Amino acid sequence: MKSNIADNNAISPDLYQATNPPGNQVGEKTTERVSVVPPEQVSPFLKLPNELLIKISDYLTLVDFSRLTITSKGLITRFNTEAKLKKLALQYYGSALEAYRKIIEDRDLHIPAVPNNEIDDRLLWLVYHRYLSNQYLASLENYTWEAWVASKKYTVEMNSATALADERPASCLRLADHRNASNKYLMSLGMNTQKTCVATLNGHTDRVNSVTALPDGRLVSCSTDKTLKVWDLDQPNGQQCVATLNGHTGKVSSVTTLPDGRLVSCSDDKTLKVWDLNQPNGQECVATLNGHTGRVNSVTTLADGRLVSCSDDRTVKVWDLNKPDGQQCVATLNSHQSWVYCVTQLPDGLLVSSSANETIKVWDLSNFRGPPCVATLHGHAGWVNSVAPLASKQLVSCGDDKTIKVWDLNNLYRQPCVATLHGHTSWVKSVTLLPDGRLASCSFDNTVRVWDLSLPDGEPCVATLHGHTESVIFVTSLPGGRLASCSHDQTVRVWDLRDPDG
Repeated sequence: MKSNIADNNAISPDLYQATNPPGNQVGEKTTERVSVVPPEQVSPFLKLPNELLIKISDYLTLVDFSRLTITSKGLITRFNTEAKLKKLALQYYGSALEAYRKIIEDRDLHIPAVPNNEIDDRLLWLVYHRYLSNQYLASLENYTWEAWVASKKYTVEMNSATALADERPASCLRLADHRNASNKYLMSLGMNTQKTCVATLNGHTDRVNSVTALPDGRLVSCSTDKTLKVWDLDQPNGQQCVATLNGHTGKVSSVTTLPDGRLVSCSDDKTLKVWDLNQPNGQECVATLNGHTGRVNSVTTLADGRLVSCSDDRTVKVWDLNKPDGQQCVATLNSHQSWVYCVTQLPDGLLVSSSANETIKVWDLSNFRGPPCVATLHGHAGWVNSVAPLASKQLVSCGDDKTIKVWDLNNLYRQPCVATLHGHTSWVKSVTLLPDGRLASCSFDNTVRVWDLSLPDGEPCVATLHGHTESVIFVTSLPGGRLASCSHDQTVRVWDLRDPDG
């Protein structure tokens, strides 16, 4: 057998406690000073043959399974944690299991190993921690957070007047050589950046709020017109819209993809919807998630396959699509004091959300010994509209104060804001990290800007992209050095940042 079951330290000690014999807390001891339990105090269950116990274990949860092994040490070599985790992996991911494995490999995600075990399958590491997180979140259902929210230990006060506007750690981002070539090209364009727009997608009848890339290269957008549209850029102009998804009864605010190719959207109608493009026309919506009591503003996929959303109801919710209908919401995170606009996951697994009360909150879903909200970042002087992960425990945010801020979570108790970028002339609505390490942002000033934090002080903006005729409210990275943006002008624009002659 490759590996044995992890001992009781492998699962959070808060999840269970070993039971001592009643009336004999330490048990009697032999002459060799070894504790023993009198026969009359041994559970009849443990008198069953090991072979029968092994069969019974197939129907136990991972935690109950671990309890059994620590109360009957003779079974520890017969139960196999790896086999249990493989069963959970099939339960969690089903036919998408290999897709998740590829994501873990491609993104080089940091996932802690299974404690006290020699399992080397990183997907099973993810399954293990997802299981513990689900158990932990379920235990928080009736937890009251108010006392923790007020605790200074979990709040980082920030004086925006003393923000280090030009301080940038040299290791903040590693830039590829082609980024420098792109910078040179973009700077050479000056105000003539319209030529970088390689496609304009028309079809929505109201503001376009979000856009994302599908695994097959197509795009999907969502709009205040209550629809989602699928776009194929290989089709002739005017024919790029290949599908329209109807089902929401309010503005559709955000859309994201699952590793198996399905879509998830969220809406002002207070719901999230799961879509399968392989279903017949009109039947693409395969699930509706209810639970939020206000407009749902953002949804994203976690590394372990679950979903996280945020809402005007001031909450962040975690969803597990493998749960039965009505039970998919496995956690509600309460700490924000106003509408929550954006939520994302950092490479180390922490969640980050932003709010209308000018704050950013950091959440640790594996924090077994305290509340999941482990930090509150202050610094913006207006609503914080978007937040995105960077490398090395850093993140970037943007807000209605017309700024973009870079934060370093390694500096939580000193100066977490390590850079403030100025340039936009109106509210900054979205910011994203490009694959080459640069940033892209968009604003109510009708522009998209590209930033390079490695450039000298005062010169981080390498391009201002003009083309949209109204406020730009979302920007995202596409494969191959491209960007996609969407706007109140009812269009999606695709931009190519590469030098066509390079």
